[in-house]
Amino acid sequence: MAEQMTEQQLSFQERQNTGTTWTNNNFFEENGYLVVNNLWDPKELYRPVPKERGQINYWGKRLDQFIHIQVEEQVEGSVAYYWHPQYRMIHSGIRIKLEKELGRRLYNTYYYDRFYFPGQELKRHVDRDACEISVTIHASTNLKTPWPIWIKTPDIYSDKERTSIVRKGKNVSVNLNAGDGMIYKGCERPHWRDPMPIEYEKTWYGRKVEKDGLYYHQIFFHYVLADGQRSHYANDALK
Repeated sequence: MAEQMTEQQLSFQERQNTGTTWTNNNFFEENGYLVVNNLWDPKELYRPVPKERGQINYWGKRLDQFIHIQVEEQVEGSVAYYWHPQYRMIHSGIRIKLEKELGRRLYNTYYYDRFYFPGQELKRHVDRDACEISVTIHASTNLKTPWPIWIKTPDIYSDKERTSIVRKGKNVSVNLNAGDGMIYKGCERPHWRDPMPIEYEKTWYGRKVEKDGLYYHQIFFHYVLADGQRSHYANDALK
């Protein structure tokens, strides 16, 4: 989970961590992210929109083995599920695909999925060490217009000590279809979502009203490099 960060903290962590997660994919190294279409079958990712809100932490493999926290602190009003049993095997399946894309061996750390609702946003942040290599996958939505995730590409520094920036990175918006994934360097690359759009429909008498039931469902799967500086964050049971 991301913590709320000031721009100064964000800039410091980005500067400190840039270049600490190297792979054998040239595009990924240059941009800090990579889109993979059809990364997983969206039928296997789909779950109906839940009634509850807050944070659901699963401690077992059964659907009744969880703890419910009333407020989801990162995106208030949403609902997030940590370790939902539906995605346990998929976590490792995704890892194998990412290893082929990046040319490095990975270890599983953790995963969670979130249902967003209109007006909710994901604040600009970089992730903790357990999210060294991450992927966000679009599971499903009923929005008519795409809702992008944003990511900042790396700055170019003048020297190894990164005392000054020669060229600033760019803010890039990425739209994903159901089943598509964006791999990114979670500890290095700032990423965020602007407020989810509100859509409207006309009533029979011509007045526009806000649509009910809009949502966007996505899943974060997190990993570390098996021989990298963050490998000790691996979940031993899911390597």
